[in-house]
Formats: sequence, C-alpha cells, structure tokens
Amino acid sequence: MPEEKENSKEEIEVFPFIEGNIIDLVAQNSKWAELICKWRNDPKVRQYSRNAWPRSLDDVKKRFETVPDRHTRDSVGFIMYHKRDKRPIGDIGLNRIDWVSRHANIFAMIGEPEYWGKGIVGEAAQLVLKYAFTELNLHKVRAGVFTPNERSLRAAEKLGLNKEAVTKEAIYVDGKYHDIHKWGLTKKEWLEKNKTV
Repeated sequence: MPEEKENSKEEIEVFPFIEGNIIDLVAQNSKWAELICKWRNDPKVRQYSRNAWPRSLDDVKKRFETVPDRHTRDSVGFIMYHKRDKRPIGDIGLNRIDWVSRHANIFAMIGEPEYWGKGIVGEAAQLVLKYAFTELNLHKVRAGVFTPNERSLRAAEKLGLNKEAVTKEAIYVDGKYHDIHKWGLTKKEWLEKNKTV
C-alpha cells in the first residue's frame, strides 16, 4: 500500500525560468506550499531569515494569489530547484523593489539543511543578480545580514557585494541584539566584475 501511495503522488512539472549549473530558478508553485510552510517554521532554517512569526499553510498559499502588474509588484521570488536531485530546496529573489530609484533587496533561504554550505546560494544569487541588472534593469541591489550569520556574511563577500554600513544592535534575535551589515552592488560595478574577455 505505501508503494501505491508513493506512485500515485502527483509529479510537479518544472519549467526553469533561469538555468544554472547545480540549480535552476523556477516559478514558485502552489503545490509546494506545504514544503515552503515547513521551511518557514523550521527553527533551524528560520533562525537567520528573521521570520519571527509562525506561518500557517493558508498564509503561505496567499503568496500564490494573483499578483499585480509587473511594473507595480514589489517582489519577485524563485524556488531553487536542485537539478540532480530533482527537488526544491529553498527560495531566493528580490523584494522591496523600488521602481523609481531602481533598487531592490536580495534574499535567499535554503530550507533543506543538508544543502547548506555547498555554494548553492552563491550560484543562485549570481543568477538573481544577472536577472536584476540585465532583465529588470535595476540600478542597485542591496543585502542585509546580521552578525551571527557567518555563512551569509561570507557569501556576500564572495558575491562581490560592497560592505556599505554596519547598523549597531539593530535586530533582536534569540534574546540578543545584533548588528546588521549592509551590502550593496550597482549595475555598473556588476558589469565591471562580469566583463567577458
């Protein structure tokens, strides 16, 4: 009987929006709502994502409702889909998009801990930066990382983001106040770093 149940699971067809080497970035799918809800509520995963409120399945499903016109939307998100393992492992995207000043914040979260520390966010973030600058024509992408998140601090450096400021004791996590390190990268800087010879 368990085998029948396993075989009857509906396969989710994946259409890459942006193709990478290890992962593809695909549109978020409402059929993954339970998985995303699990990621948002997992204490290990949400520790560095600043997700202090529990998320219900209904909350997550609301994300899949019709979005406004692309010129007025203030975020775009993707699922990181592991190509070899054929599974969604996290999400990444841009939020707080300001279409007048043409800047946005980049965010990323790997919801499956066995994929942490494997360079996957680095690859996914490079894909999102390229999309931000070459397709959305953004002027600047920002990131904020708070002090205990060493992995993300290293990732911001590896991505070539410039450290612009440290806001002291700006975020309260796990009973302590932490500094937020603010990073940024302009389209011009990105183009310089990604010149093809």
